[in-house]
Amino acid sequence: MKLTEGPVKSGSLLSYQILVFLIVILWSIIGFEVAQVRLLSLFEAPLTWVSWAVFVMISLVPAITAVAWRMKTRIRFVEPEWEFREREVSLSEYEIMMKEYQGQYRNFISIVDHFQILLICILSIVALAVPFLLMRTTLILIAASPFIFSFIVLLYGLVYSSVIFKLIPNEASPHFPLISERLLRSSVELLQKVPGVSWTGIRMSIGEASGYYTIRNTMPASRIEGIESVSLIRGVIDESGHLSSFVSTLHLDESDSSKLIDEIPRNSSIKQLTELVYKTLQIYIDTKGTDEVLDEVLEEVMHSLKRFNEAEESQSS
Repeated sequence: MKLTEGPVKSGSLLSYQILVFLIVILWSIIGFEVAQVRLLSLFEAPLTWVSWAVFVMISLVPAITAVAWRMKTRIRFVEPEWEFREREVSLSEYEIMMKEYQGQYRNFISIVDHFQILLICILSIVALAVPFLLMRTTLILIAASPFIFSFIVLLYGLVYSSVIFKLIPNEASPHFPLISERLLRSSVELLQKVPGVSWTGIRMSIGEASGYYTIRNTMPASRIEGIESVSLIRGVIDESGHLSSFVSTLHLDESDSSKLIDEIPRNSSIKQLTELVYKTLQIYIDTKGTDEVLDEVLEEVMHSLKRFNEAEESQSS
């Protein structure tokens, strides 16, 4: 095992990648041989073909899993002293950042690739169904069935190796957490609809050390118009990466701490979030005073709350 730059220690992964490819090729050849023999009796014993095809694909799983596990866990990581800074970006910028983050730290991050899992399911179904679909076509296509099955087994193995490698965690994985843009989109879009909010996006802490960076404390966030520099309405993310609540804070003095205004549940309505904006504005105005911009924002928020109340009254009557 050799020392690479910074806190990461790992040996060459190339030998393991070659081994995975050789295993997949071997199983592809086995699949070809099995198909040549078992497809001869497809009409008489279709379940025999299905059983053997399933066996070929399932037997590939432990072999690839073992190599992928050894390859991923070969990486050693000693957490450095991160230098953190806060950053706020739009949802689209965050999506681009996460793609780059996953690409750069694919050997560290542990994620579930839903698209590739779906692809594995499709390949499995196609592998079993191809002989039945081709049995009433031309002789050339029927004769090609073993080759087609062999090729599908090859694709199946390569995709599965990618899925399991991404899924397996290692020592570095806890230090490179990842919250998907999909988990944050709905809460960001909800905040965008709240009256009195001038900016909505993603807030995060970026830590840098030894040429590496990590993204922590990712959350949906918004700023109230007129007091953008001191107000923050943000979502609280739990350990599973899901939204647990919304909180509003104000930074009213020169200290590093912010004042907690209120906290509301994650399933709050636009009206409840608007009430949170109103409460935050009132506390700021009571403490620091008002101006023309704040008066206009407060009036807009109060007008929206009035409409929400009228709508509720009309529905209840």
